[in-house]
Amino acid sequence: MKPQTSSVDSAIEAAAQIPVRNVWYLLLYAWDMAKWKGHSEWASEPSPRLLGVLARVLAGATHELLRRQLGRAHAGRSETIQGVRGRIDFGTSLRRATFWHGAVHCAFSELSVDTLKNRILLATLQRLTSSANLVLAYEQERENALRQELRSLARMLGSVSLVPISSSDFSRLQLGRNDRDYALPITICALIHRLQMPTQTKGDQALTALLRDEITFHDLFERFVRNFYHLHLREYSVCREHLKWHDELACKFVPGMQTDITLKERQPPFRRIIIDTKYSVRTLVENPQGTEKFKSENLYQIYAYLRTQEHLSDAHRTAEGMLLYPTTVHEINEPMEVQGHRIRIATVNLAQGWNQIEERLRKLVQ
Repeated sequence: MKPQTSSVDSAIEAAAQIPVRNVWYLLLYAWDMAKWKGHSEWASEPSPRLLGVLARVLAGATHELLRRQLGRAHAGRSETIQGVRGRIDFGTSLRRATFWHGAVHCAFSELSVDTLKNRILLATLQRLTSSANLVLAYEQERENALRQELRSLARMLGSVSLVPISSSDFSRLQLGRNDRDYALPITICALIHRLQMPTQTKGDQALTALLRDEITFHDLFERFVRNFYHLHLREYSVCREHLKWHDELACKFVPGMQTDITLKERQPPFRRIIIDTKYSVRTLVENPQGTEKFKSENLYQIYAYLRTQEHLSDAHRTAEGMLLYPTTVHEINEPMEVQGHRIRIATVNLAQGWNQIEERLRKLVQ
């Protein structure tokens, strides 16, 4: 009997066929950092393992930070010095008899690079230099050069304290308007921290850890598509939209609805497209008769989004819907016309070249 694989295992197997470079682009769009897409040297290299990509880009981003000067913040210090600075600590000064030596113990504040964001950066660089998973990233010569570069960068952060970093450090870190240069490196550090957590998956642990469950990858795919259209479709506003059932009796138990992506044309005729992103190993399912059909629950969902809003405007009465699936094998692009609403069931092949992916996404809404 042929062993059966779970849907999650099949999802990982399918997602693992996505080239690492494409995963990197997905992440950049999902992080709303698509401007970095072609910024790094690795873009001209063959696609290595994901952890190698992240390490390479983090090294380049750290070089850029050092060139522009590391971010600083005021930090409290307490020290015995000649003269007076800040607030005199009389208790400590008397206890240590510093006055007899012409010195005084003071508490003062000074600008320091020993900040949380720089500690995260140093800890991640240090972790990568000894990571066993990085062995899979490059051939030996380039891997050694990368490790040496990471060690050199860590030494350049010598004024920063090397302390253990936990997930809570990332959640409490706040980046301000003056920390734009830190946005990409800190996000990469957070992902590296997550990918280096213990995992039961085999092979390329960094990639499979990212794609190991459907919920995580669905969220990534949804954010990618939404931010892609936000960046490239200037004639539309792009958002997630809260919808209400047109319940004339105002039942208090009726749930709300939220779209994954709503495209609203800025000029007449104010075209509306509701896109529901789905992450599933198969776009079609086999019915009892042995023929393949669309998944009925997905069609019901997009149908409800469209029909329950028809009372709002002419644009709502002719709104379009799309179910969009990622795939690495076969493309589907099937239109339907249901009670005045055009519904499209389509896929985007994430295993093909990135230019083809972008062209596909544009054509689906044109």
